[in-house]
Amino acid sequence: MKRLAVVPLLTALLVLTAGFPALTQAQTLGADLKPTYLSSVPGLYVNGWPAFTLTYPKEWVEMPPIPAEVYRAGGTRPDLPPGVHLPIIGIGVIPNRLPLEEWAKALMPVWKQFATDIKVLYDKPSRLKDGAPAREVEFEYVLAWDPSLGRVENGPTRHTFILITKRESTLIFADLTDDREKIGEDLKKHAYSLAFQQSREEPVNVPPDVREFLVMCCADFVGGDVGSIMGHFSDRFFQWGTNKPMMEGWFRNDPSSPTQRGTMSCEVTVTVFGPQGERAYVDGFWLIKTKGDASAQKAPLNLRQIIKEQGQWKWYGNQK
Repeated sequence: MKRLAVVPLLTALLVLTAGFPALTQAQTLGADLKPTYLSSVPGLYVNGWPAFTLTYPKEWVEMPPIPAEVYRAGGTRPDLPPGVHLPIIGIGVIPNRLPLEEWAKALMPVWKQFATDIKVLYDKPSRLKDGAPAREVEFEYVLAWDPSLGRVENGPTRHTFILITKRESTLIFADLTDDREKIGEDLKKHAYSLAFQQSREEPVNVPPDVREFLVMCCADFVGGDVGSIMGHFSDRFFQWGTNKPMMEGWFRNDPSSPTQRGTMSCEVTVTVFGPQGERAYVDGFWLIKTKGDASAQKAPLNLRQIIKEQGQWKWYGNQK
């Protein structure tokens, strides 16, 4: 048996430790609150799974996310050059089975890709408004890479505040970045607006051909044949800087890939399905049990979109 870890970003930390299985289903996507990927509302981020919302100033504009983030928005100031936004809010959803206190093992390797001279100013326990355990972290660093500007030489000093929480085996964070010496309460309140909405996590119906596609993916991921696995990916697949050849290389060579790790059982549940012509947005979670696990674990479904090519559904990635 092989284990599926889905969607590498720029590091294996952002790969789902999960597998494709039989599909659970029930109702259709409610029209009242759609994920931001399907319907953008200024000042509001809506995540598919885990289901949560977060608010920020309406005048902030959407920006390209950095690795580990699913969404990013920034403010505008007259003293900043074109293309530079401050403050910035980033939102991340990544699978992680480590305790909340060990957040750095998951996030710091990612931050080191675009920052140098990182100094953690404080790291302390906290709670969300609903009482869920969380952690407050603030650190200072020198910016070395920016998604809008690319590599930055002799970059400026930045401060970032991160509010980190967990939902089962998924790490969720909201980070706020600015050029002030300390992130104030006026910005922290945006991170603390994060609110879970479990009522939006019921399974949804999907068309029979989509269900068949997911079941076939399950069988091939568990079987572990890379050629069969890649047959479920569009040649136009692109997600967080990863294309199909890169995905195939990961499956063949990375020890964290599903072809190298054993899956005892796995099941996928779709909680959001949004048809968009030849494409469809799919969100939900993997329920998987691997060798050594005492019980099955949930991990977010991060492949986001499928596309129909020559009558067959294939993974398309999170590209617009």
